[in-house]
Amino acid sequence: MYRRNTTLLTLVATVILPALMWPQADVKVVPTGKTLRIKLNYTGAGSVDERHKIYVLVFDSDPYTAETLVEMGSQPARTDGGASPTGRAPKICTILGRQGATGKDKTLTFSDLKVSLVYAVAFFDKTGAYDGHSDPTSGSPMGVYGTKPGRPEPIKLGEEKAVEVLLAFDDSSATP
Repeated sequence: MYRRNTTLLTLVATVILPALMWPQADVKVVPTGKTLRIKLNYTGAGSVDERHKIYVLVFDSDPYTAETLVEMGSQPARTDGGASPTGRAPKICTILGRQGATGKDKTLTFSDLKVSLVYAVAFFDKTGAYDGHSDPTSGSPMGVYGTKPGRPEPIKLGEEKAVEVLLAFDDSSATP
């Protein structure tokens, strides 16, 4: 019995362990999520800088049709006992990412997105008062990704390559 255990231990020490420790040069790191790059083009009158940023929010569904907006990883605060005004389950829209840009034509990258269709909304913090989490100041210039002003369109994300879109807006549309 002692001899058999020694043989097994020798096999593990001389063959199996070195094979497990051998560098794997051909191993590819596969990204865990999808990547979206949003190229901004703000042509409004405001000066975009470190204090007055353009903020971009990426959502998992159309935020204009949602009854509730929630941050990724959080649960909505329900005060109505679970019922919605329409008598059906509320439509919840999740904010998947939020970033600020310090220039009118910057590109922002959102990585590790887990859904295939996303929506993007941008607004310019002209007062410099946005805290990064609350609603923007009423009257802030805003834009959405889409071909029709004020009507967000979904962005289809690929599995392997980053998707880049242009989000252009000016001062003609503002936050409520």
